[in-house]
Amino acid sequence: MVPPNPPPRTQPHPQALPARGLNPVLCIIIALILLGLLVGLAILITYLTLRPKRLVYTVEAASVQDFAIAKDDHISAKFDYVIKSYNPEKHVSVRYHSMRISTAHHNQSVAHKEIPAFKQHPKNDTRIETQLVSHNVALSKFNAKDLRAETTKGVVEMEVYITARVSYKTWIFRSRRRTLKAVCTPVMINVTSNSLNGFQRVLCRTRL
Repeated sequence: MVPPNPPPRTQPHPQALPARGLNPVLCIIIALILLGLLVGLAILITYLTLRPKRLVYTVEAASVQDFAIAKDDHISAKFDYVIKSYNPEKHVSVRYHSMRISTAHHNQSVAHKEIPAFKQHPKNDTRIETQLVSHNVALSKFNAKDLRAETTKGVVEMEVYITARVSYKTWIFRSRRRTLKAVCTPVMINVTSNSLNGFQRVLCRTRL
């Protein structure tokens, strides 16, 4: 008698391994690294983009009217200045939020004026024409004596100081506000005539 065939063996089905979830700590570390890289890249781009060149300031013209020094060492005068500001940047504009221009003799201010806010485009020359008025301003004994001596020679030596709050902008980036300071000296002004003949342009020193 022939023995019956054994039943076929069934191959065991491999069991699927349970899916392992991502480690949340590892995800946080990767996210922080990527965020740090993006922030660093943004800072680098902003620095390279907004690192401004030095603004160029010059006094193009200067004259004075009604110049007088009283016996009690008080000065009265109307100083007219034409100041030029040049933005050498190709892609960066400058926003002037405020500006103050003053004139002085040996560091003693005798007149000042606030200039309204304005915007300066790239590669732009901006002319600022302003009149600074001294009305019975007290002078030190030294400055009064020195100005009288200069007046007899027909030319007085003055200084122009510019202080402004500025910010730079290119594309969507805008820098924080900074303080711009410019010193223009010596500004030689003819007190015997309102004519600008012979006036020599003065290049100002700027600091940001």
